[in-house]
Amino acid sequence: MRSLAVLGLAAAGWSLAAAAADPSDWLAKMSEAARTANYQGVIVYQTQNRLETMRVVHRYKNGDEVERVQTLTGAPREILKQGNQVICLLPKDRKVTLELPTPKGLFPGLTPERVAQIARYYEFQDVGTARIAGRSCRGITIAPRDQFRYGYEIWADASTAVPVKVNLIGRDNRVMEQLMFTEIEFPKSIPDSALQTELDPQQFQKITRVVEDPRPFDAADSTADMQFANLPPGYHVTMRDVRPTADGQGIVEHLLLSDGLSAISVFSARRKVPAQAFQGASQIGAMHAYGRVVGQVHITVVGEAPSEAVRLIGESVQPAPSAPVPALDGAVPPAATPAPR
Repeated sequence: MRSLAVLGLAAAGWSLAAAAADPSDWLAKMSEAARTANYQGVIVYQTQNRLETMRVVHRYKNGDEVERVQTLTGAPREILKQGNQVICLLPKDRKVTLELPTPKGLFPGLTPERVAQIARYYEFQDVGTARIAGRSCRGITIAPRDQFRYGYEIWADASTAVPVKVNLIGRDNRVMEQLMFTEIEFPKSIPDSALQTELDPQQFQKITRVVEDPRPFDAADSTADMQFANLPPGYHVTMRDVRPTADGQGIVEHLLLSDGLSAISVFSARRKVPAQAFQGASQIGAMHAYGRVVGQVHITVVGEAPSEAVRLIGESVQPAPSAPVPALDGAVPPAATPAPR
C-alpha cells in the first residue's frame, strides 16, 4: 500500500510538472502577462534594414492598460497607448506616424481558446531555458505546418511570464524580425510620472488617434464586394470595413483574413484606376504585398505573411459582379501599401 501511495504521489507530481510544461498553456500565459503585468526596460528591435532602441513602460492598474514607448536612437518619438486611444509625438517635419513595436504588439493576444484553434496550423514546442536581460527565461516555438504562415520563437521571463524576446521566423529558420529586452524590471507599481512625455510639446507635433474596434464580418452579408475562389488553409474573413478613398473619388472595402495568429488585409478600391496603380508583388522586410486590377477595381493584398499566402489570396480574390455600392461612413481609408513597422 505504501509503495502504491508513493507511486501515486510520484504520478501526480509528474502530471503537475507536465501540465506546467505544456507549451500551449505557457503560450497563453505569456500572452496574458504581456497585457496585465507591470514592466519597464530597454528593448532593441531589428529587421533586415532597421535597428532601433526604445524604452518601454507598461502599466496595468485597476483594469486599465497604459503603455509608453520612446525612441532612444534616431529621431525622437514617443507613443502613448491607453485603451483605444493612441497619442504620438513626432518631429514636426515627419508626415507619417510610425508604429513602434512592443512585446505585446508583435503577436496577437492568445487566449487558451485561440491557442487550441491555431494548433491545427502551427506546432508548439518547448525549447528549454536561456538567460536574457539577466533573467531566467523559458522559450516556446510556434512552427507553421505549411508554407502559408510565419513562425515565432518567444522567450518569456520564468517568474512573470512576460515575453522578453520575440523572433519572427521565416523560411529556413531565418529570423526576419527580432524584439528583445536588454534590461527589464517588474515594479509592483508605476507612478503616473513615468507615463508622461519628456519631449517639449512646442517642438513636436501631437497626433491623437482613436482605434475603433473592427466591425465583425457576417458570413451571410450579401453586400460584400469581394469573393474568394481559394484561400490558404485556415484563413477566413474576420472583419469587413468600407470607407471612402483618400481622394474622395471612390470607395475602399477592407477585408481582414486571419488564421488566428497571422493576418492579411485585402483592399478593393472601386474607382477610375490610375495608370500608376500598384500591380504585381512587393516586399518590405517580412511584409509582402500583391496588387492587380480587375476592370475598374484595384485589389491590393498586404500582410506580414509569406509571399505564397499573399499571392494566392491576391490571385483568387474577385470583385462580386452584382455587389451593391456600400454606404460610406466618412472615414479616411487605411493605407493599401506596405509600410515599415
